[in-house]
Amino acid sequence: MKRKINIEASIQFIILISIAFLLIYAMLSKKINYYVHPRFYIGLWITIIILILFALSLISKIGKARHNVNIKHYLIFVIPIAMALIFPSAGVISKDMSMGESNLLGATSEQQVEEKTMTSVFKNESTENSDSKEDASEKYEQYKVGDVVVIKDDVFADWFFDTYAHLDNFVGKRYQYLAQVYSKDDFKEDQFLAGRNFMVCCAADLAGYGIMCESNRRSELTDEEWVTVTGTISAYQYNDHLVPMFNDVTITKAEAPEVGYIYYKNY
Repeated sequence: MKRKINIEASIQFIILISIAFLLIYAMLSKKINYYVHPRFYIGLWITIIILILFALSLISKIGKARHNVNIKHYLIFVIPIAMALIFPSAGVISKDMSMGESNLLGATSEQQVEEKTMTSVFKNESTENSDSKEDASEKYEQYKVGDVVVIKDDVFADWFFDTYAHLDNFVGKRYQYLAQVYSKDDFKEDQFLAGRNFMVCCAADLAGYGIMCESNRRSELTDEEWVTVTGTISAYQYNDHLVPMFNDVTITKAEAPEVGYIYYKNY
């Protein structure tokens, strides 16, 4: 006699195991970094374990057939699982690049809402350090190679808001970092923004920030291409605010990193 199975329990098992293994693949391949800040790794691994435990708990029910089972409501899980299998993982790019706070750009209210999380982080950090009489640029001297301070991704966020909060400390000093090229409508022909996409929590709060650069090689660059920029910081008047700008810029073509985000950690 043919043994009957519990179709509903079988479907539940397949869904839970599928989600668990998709998450495991995303974690091991680091593709999860496109969508979630690495600080959530522990929570994600706990989620995977719980999914697997729930799936295992269903094994004993699979052999117990049930009648009049309606499986239509499980179809809602098929769409996201199928999309995860069909479409390749890819990073999200914020094309609305800013310099420090949104009000420097005359941003729209919608853009300001999108950048609210990151901007508030900058404000809090700047307020905490604004009364300090120490030279904020000194802590980056340890990354100096020759006469250039090389800013890596792990310190880029700290360095970026420090240049705005303590611009006087950075003027006249030479820095280098990896960035993407972006344009602004009110920039001059020889100006561009060397920007990066910042993540505080997940891809939903992704916001782009960068330093203005001035170079006669601007016409050779295309938007969103990756370059290594080296320049000397000066104070530049932009929309009635003093902002850092790179002068005497050296530009080198660069390969895109595996994940191009800057993960902000100090909050």
